[in-house]
Amino acid sequence: MSFGIFKEIERLVEYIPIETDMDGIGKLSSDIDIDSPFYFEDLDRIAVRLGVLEIGKNTISLRDIIRLLNKFLKDARVEEFVESPRKYKILLTSGSGLPLKNLLFEFSLSALAGDKLDAKIYLTHTYHILGLRRSFVLLLSIIVNEIENIKYDTDVRVLFTLLALMSEPNNVDIHFSIDEDGFSKRYSEYLQELQKLTLPTKGKDPINLHSIKSY
Repeated sequence: MSFGIFKEIERLVEYIPIETDMDGIGKLSSDIDIDSPFYFEDLDRIAVRLGVLEIGKNTISLRDIIRLLNKFLKDARVEEFVESPRKYKILLTSGSGLPLKNLLFEFSLSALAGDKLDAKIYLTHTYHILGLRRSFVLLLSIIVNEIENIKYDTDVRVLFTLLALMSEPNNVDIHFSIDEDGFSKRYSEYLQELQKLTLPTKGKDPINLHSIKSY
């Protein structure tokens, strides 16, 4: 996977009318939703090359961008979304104890659960601690701010599931109850979404959802 692909996808957000705050958290302007089309001049043929637009089409929507992300996220790695991949790798091997990947994973689970507050908190941390690119944080924040209306949207749920799969830590004990009742509600929801995708679950045995309990 080329690191440049996601940067090009993020550039497409420039054509969507949004409002942002100082932390880079954005939201769609009034009377706009993820399917609203906007005029788009593909001067350097980015969208055509990436497959989001057909030749001659001159509009783009947030859903187009989400679907494009989903297309490439299946083979992605976290370091493709950070400002400095080198700094990210150094932090991973420094033994600092910072839960780098966990931040993006917890953001994804919060978003799947429809918890906007938690999702925005984790997203802000991914920017300041993990070093996630500001443009990618902006894109994700736009989607999260619409979560009440699009929580069960298929494209949106695929996006958050793929992000969770990409950033899932090796140790998920935090999502397992102490009294062995089973996985947490959020993690169980993620596993259910994961089973809907035709993706391997990182070499794990097939998940038996009937044995999963929530607390």
